[in-house]
Amino acid sequence: MILKKILNAIKSSIIVIFLTFALSLIIDFFFGKLILTKFDSYLSKTEFYGRLIRIDHKYYHHTLRENVIYKKSPSFSGYYTLCTDNHGFKYKCNITRGKEFEIAFIGDSFVEVALDYEKTFVGLFEEKKNISVANLGVTSYAPKIYLSKVKYLLEKGYEFKHLIVFIDISDLYDDNTFYKLNNDLSVSEKNAREKRLKIRKFLRSNFPLTNYYMFVIKMNNRINREVPPINSIEPIFTEKVSLKAKWTYQNEDEIDGYADPVSKTQVEMIDSMQKLYELVSKKNIKFSIAVFPWPQQLKFDNVNSKHVKMWKEFCEDKCFKFIDFFPFFFQEMEETSYIEVFKKYYFWNDVHFNVEGNKVIAERLIKEF
Repeated sequence: MILKKILNAIKSSIIVIFLTFALSLIIDFFFGKLILTKFDSYLSKTEFYGRLIRIDHKYYHHTLRENVIYKKSPSFSGYYTLCTDNHGFKYKCNITRGKEFEIAFIGDSFVEVALDYEKTFVGLFEEKKNISVANLGVTSYAPKIYLSKVKYLLEKGYEFKHLIVFIDISDLYDDNTFYKLNNDLSVSEKNAREKRLKIRKFLRSNFPLTNYYMFVIKMNNRINREVPPINSIEPIFTEKVSLKAKWTYQNEDEIDGYADPVSKTQVEMIDSMQKLYELVSKKNIKFSIAVFPWPQQLKFDNVNSKHVKMWKEFCEDKCFKFIDFFPFFFQEMEETSYIEVFKKYYFWNDVHFNVEGNKVIAERLIKEF
């Protein structure tokens, strides 16, 4: 008798839990986005906001949301404020601009930069030159997306007099592993079916409150995770970061962790950049390329890196400027040491340029243009 009562109680509890969960999903599906929008100013002070502002794009894979003021965006050292304008371009806060720009910069996280806009090389360049500048860069971009995004923007009426592409070391890995260029020059993700991307995007888009709860749980589970010590003698990089840097200084064409041979992706990258060059040339837009080293290139590679040679050769008879930042950092290293250059210009335990590194990039650009 007692056992029957216990089983009935358990059954009733399960039914209540199921109905509660079902009701919360229904509320989430119909009102979740509205509820999150109402709390936008609060969420902008939390790390969850990063999930709301880095959005999918139907044509060029992903981008930043328009009119963002993200007050607690995590940097590689503390936090910074990430703002976008009415186009979704990283910029100063609360600014509305037209579609005509003197210069557009495009690249990945090195161009987006995890610093306040005014401290980034794009912001410093704009302030000194006092011209209209568009920062089209977003984390994890690569040549296939450079081509796709610029094509999309030009067709939407945006105008640029000069496009400067910052080709990152990791661009080869990202194009190799993640991105697929379609016949219409849109970009989709490789192995989307195996990754169940449609289902994941549907759930993330249609159940935003549940997405928020899952984020909180995930972050709580990370509280006690081990992080590299900031007082380590040598910088400590993640396995993924080290993997992305390998292709320039290892002779192997096939590298564990890469989807395709390096040479195959090099051909694809050059093809994407050729199409981009032809696209902007038809619009009489000047075209320039910039290359720069990661700490791994300073330590294991040389000033005439495979990365440098590849894009310098591509630039012949095409580029208005080919800007090579490798010599500056290698010269600095010869005069001091690898570790001193790293401490001075890069975030500790990371490959991105800090405030001083961004100043170096800005100063060179100001002289070149």
